[in-house]
Amino acid sequence: MEIKRKAYNKLLEWKNKIGHKPLIVEGLRQVGKSYIVEKFANENYDNVITFDFRHRKELLSIFSGDLDVDTIIRKAKLFFLDKNFEIQNTVLIFEEINDCPLARTSLKSFALDGRYDVIATGSLLGVINFRRKNKIKIPTGYEEYLNMTSLDFEEFLWANGISDEQINELKKCTKERKEIDSFTANYYKKLMKDYIVVGGLPEVVSTFIDSGRNYIEARNILERLLIDYRSDFGRFIDDNGTEEIDYRLQSQLNAFFDSIPKQLARENDINKFKYSEIKKGGRSTEFKEGFDWLEKAGLVLRCFNVNALETPLSMNVDESYFKAFISDTGLLMAMYPVVTTRDFLNDNLGSRKGAIYENLAGVLISKAGFPLYYYANGEKHLEIDFLIEGADGLILYEEKSTNGKMAASRAVMNGETPYKASKCYKIIENNFGEGAFFTSIPQFCAPFLLDEINKELYDFI
Repeated sequence: MEIKRKAYNKLLEWKNKIGHKPLIVEGLRQVGKSYIVEKFANENYDNVITFDFRHRKELLSIFSGDLDVDTIIRKAKLFFLDKNFEIQNTVLIFEEINDCPLARTSLKSFALDGRYDVIATGSLLGVINFRRKNKIKIPTGYEEYLNMTSLDFEEFLWANGISDEQINELKKCTKERKEIDSFTANYYKKLMKDYIVVGGLPEVVSTFIDSGRNYIEARNILERLLIDYRSDFGRFIDDNGTEEIDYRLQSQLNAFFDSIPKQLARENDINKFKYSEIKKGGRSTEFKEGFDWLEKAGLVLRCFNVNALETPLSMNVDESYFKAFISDTGLLMAMYPVVTTRDFLNDNLGSRKGAIYENLAGVLISKAGFPLYYYANGEKHLEIDFLIEGADGLILYEEKSTNGKMAASRAVMNGETPYKASKCYKIIENNFGEGAFFTSIPQFCAPFLLDEINKELYDFI
């Protein structure tokens, strides 16, 4: 099946923009970067030339000398004898550009030259200069960026045959905070649970739907992808352009990655992620490099604690305390035993589902384009799950799959603290509703709420 992606329209916007620069499409492996770029290129250019640096290592030599456009094109023509390098009607696709760092450097030449459009894809771009003494020069100011993630919930609805008309009705209900009839609400609640279990990686979603909604078939793909991701752990390109794997770091990354699901379940602890649970006596200095690697690779999201509820939140971050989430809910579910999926789908998971829904909230907020922050005061045992900067001020975003208390949010909204917030949203499994100091939003409408907050922010600006 073909999956509709929002990234396609963003690629069109880039192409139609006067004076656009080479585009970097980055993101976790297997989120659909190559597929959507190839589809877009073939439908919008007469000539498409793909430099697959991962599978055609001989192409690396094209960038071994001068990096001016004429020299690069002259060399490239020897490798693509059947291709037409027509000026102003050709797009060059640099596939897995992280495997050819000098191709990344050449983007400045293409930006200044302007005769060829260039789209580069990469899944480990954040570690391109990992441990390199001679750093690859990143052409600052000569690139544009498109970050692709796995499918968001709206894209997942499209894949499941939900029409734009039906989705627009959901968006309208979200904007008006209008209660949805129980039949419709239960239908979308079930789709959100499917999204949590399956996740948004295109191959997994396609397998799930094509197999008649078979969760085990989807899980099999997820388990294979986890193996593939782990095979990348600790991989980097050294100063000689040779691929290297640091096996000590690889082992450390596996231990770090495996600890996240169980650490998510810890309650009432300001320090949501503890290095000591990876290894007895473990410290941040020992594992910082590994965390940075996983975060830059797109597998892990980090949510930082703030020591004051004041904007800008970034100025109040305490990097000593943070939560860690898996960037795709399906991957997280595949890291738990299969019985967890069964119990979750059958509503038999009890309080343990809180970790799953909190990870979902982190994923949805991140996909909506917001940085991740939370507030916790260990001395007073107060915590606010997530904080978002909106057009009218601070927004308190509480994910409550169970009947969790919101003492800190209540205190802020009732004026019992020095801090102020414009709104408080309680994200729940059930329908819309109004509380004493909060508005309840069903989980299947949370993505549309976040889009609404984002739109209001940019309309305000």
